[in-house]
Amino acid sequence: MNIRRLRPGTDIDEVSVFLAQLEAETGIPPLGESKFVDLVGPHRGVGFIAEERGSICAYLHLLQRESSQVWELEVAAEQLPKGDLERLLAAAATEASSPMLWWTFGESESAAFAGARFPVARTLHKFVGSIPLPDPWHVPEGVRVAHFRPGIDEEHWLVANNAAFEGHLENGAWTVADVLERESRDWFDAAGFRLWWADDRVAGFCWTKRHGPELGEIYVIGVHPEFQGRGLGRSIVIEALSYLAGEGCRTGMLYVDTANATALDLYQSLGFVLERVDRCFAIPNGWPHEVQ
Repeated sequence: MNIRRLRPGTDIDEVSVFLAQLEAETGIPPLGESKFVDLVGPHRGVGFIAEERGSICAYLHLLQRESSQVWELEVAAEQLPKGDLERLLAAAATEASSPMLWWTFGESESAAFAGARFPVARTLHKFVGSIPLPDPWHVPEGVRVAHFRPGIDEEHWLVANNAAFEGHLENGAWTVADVLERESRDWFDAAGFRLWWADDRVAGFCWTKRHGPELGEIYVIGVHPEFQGRGLGRSIVIEALSYLAGEGCRTGMLYVDTANATALDLYQSLGFVLERVDRCFAIPNGWPHEVQ
């Protein structure tokens, strides 16, 4: 197996085809959204391609977020011998100057490999449930619900989002550029980006994303810290799922960090059930040399 760095100018299309084939076979996107967006967009990260007889057999994307000293990586491969996977990770380790976080999706070979070697740093539960929900929702006095207005509401939403997710590696440092990139995607639906306003401030929000005609996702949801503790979260969830149901969706999905006990309780109380477990493993700085 040959391992080489991604050539952004020439390899993107071939890697994209490889990733699409993997997703078609497994039903799970092999790269998370932030890594895929970086691959096909600004490309701040580093890619490594593993080839066998001239064909891609694995792809690793390594990305360091501007707000963090930690590198994140994901590996896209259907089947890869342990020795080859270790070589691919070692190539990434030579690039990273600090600890790495490795996301794995579901009960994959990568997850088993990582679980035998590295501690779990985070765990996400993917929940699914039938919609619409029978549960009622209400808008408190002084609050109004409106859809997102491109070109007008970006900064207002960023204030609420970054406050709600302060200190969060992935969600707590969004920029206008990040929002505009999502607005350019085919799936973006301004009407499904629900903002709960208190006067001229976004008190809470639920950004939805459709995956086909009958599946809708709670993509990002949050309540500004100054408005937490008032029961807004439950109504925001139910209202957003009602919107998706009105658009023809019959199943709702979302991801919850297992450290967020309040959110876990909320979604389980609404009838959502666990479908998949994604794990993030911490690879120490200096691996593999200091570990051997």
